[in-house]
Amino acid sequence: FGSREPIPTAAPLGRRAAVAAAMSFWGAKVAPGQAAKVDVPAGEMLHLSQACLDPAAASGASARVMVEQKGTSFAVAVLKEGGQECCALDLFLDLKEATLKVVGTAAVHLTGYFESGDMDEEEDEDEAPAKAKASPKVEAKSSPKAEVKATPKTSPKVEAKKVEAKKVEEEEDDED
Repeated sequence: FGSREPIPTAAPLGRRAAVAAAMSFWGAKVAPGQAAKVDVPAGEMLHLSQACLDPAAASGASARVMVEQKGTSFAVAVLKEGGQECCALDLFLDLKEATLKVVGTAAVHLTGYFESGDMDEEEDEDEAPAKAKASPKVEAKSSPKAEVKATPKTSPKVEAKKVEAKKVEEEEDDED
């Protein structure tokens, strides 16, 4: 019956393409006692996704990934060769205010991606047209049949007595 046309999917694919274009991979190998050197593109933030010990780390080597902000250091990953060698992270860092450092005896590979600092604003813009399309006439109506009526609750002592009475009744029936 004629040609079949594909279902339009431009909106979801367009959104994914916009998000993918707004992100770019970042990685750094940071030696013990050193800070990560990061060139942050203007208007973007670093999303730190993972920290892994260098595969060439010596047996038993360890490292801590630290974020230093306003003079205070915070451990975000503690890694040990032969133990936890990798740590998934979900940190958004403004590297104008924070520094990534490695402390310990092993180098660490840090990976993540840059994301536009105004992603929240872009998401709000995408959601606004969808909300405008919703019909104000559609409202949930309650049905008298759907109403739940509260039943009086009995105390645990009353319930226990009912169970005991039922057992006695069953035993009497068994004797007959």
